[in-house]
Amino acid sequence: MLDEFSEAGLEFKVADGIAWITLNRPHLRNAVHKSLRNALIAAIAEVRDDPAIRAAVVTGTGRAFCSGADLSEADHIEIRPERRRGAQSNIAREDGRRYGWWRLIRDVWENEKPFVAAVNGAAYGFGCNFALACDLVIAAESASFCEVFVTRGLPVEAGGAYLLARSLSPVRAKEIALLGEPVSGRQAEQWGLANRCVPDDQLLSAAEDFARRLAAGPTIGLGHVKGQINDAYDSSFDQVWKNEVTLLGLGIGEDAQEAGRAFEERRAPVFRGR
Repeated sequence: MLDEFSEAGLEFKVADGIAWITLNRPHLRNAVHKSLRNALIAAIAEVRDDPAIRAAVVTGTGRAFCSGADLSEADHIEIRPERRRGAQSNIAREDGRRYGWWRLIRDVWENEKPFVAAVNGAAYGFGCNFALACDLVIAAESASFCEVFVTRGLPVEAGGAYLLARSLSPVRAKEIALLGEPVSGRQAEQWGLANRCVPDDQLLSAAEDFARRLAAGPTIGLGHVKGQINDAYDSSFDQVWKNEVTLLGLGIGEDAQEAGRAFEERRAPVFRGR
């Protein structure tokens, strides 16, 4: 699988419970073509399914995080233009949800493991939304986030409207989406698109610090909390409370029991992701 990832322009390695997912097409500013997109979907599934992986970091090589979809590929859009309108439009949208960019974003959003985006340079279009789908976002000072779609006469794609609306006030979200202008790493931190903005040479160490803290945490509990926060945006108070009771009713895992013992013994808990 690693050879297939490499051929598609993706580096994937696991160390100390952290999966490092690196887009590696620097000559094209890490633009994502079909092969790389499919490799990303497979890598994200590996993070979800491998119990040894307890957190993930996503970044890019070179001067960009991800400049978006590779428009030089003839099949970068699998949905034919004639299917985007009329009687076939619903079918086209469903195809996109199941197989396209939307699926990749959803797979990160719904993954029980926490993801950290280390944004170096440009995060445009799909690249912007790939970063925003992650749970924590660390931006380099050289980073720029851009919902470029409107400049091409397109609606916001790859889940961008959903993600922006959950990160920003309506006026900020519309400013980014309607103007299609880049937002700097420092602005992203100030507006709430990024947790931190750090000097470029500190980006990976800052992302690794977050990832190590997450990887040392109670993995199942972190997954529950991630799901609770994500679901709360679309839920009533009553629904959130019922979800909380349901999760508590699932039983206490080994990490929760360890936390109880550690409290009684007045020591730091040692979580094992179970």
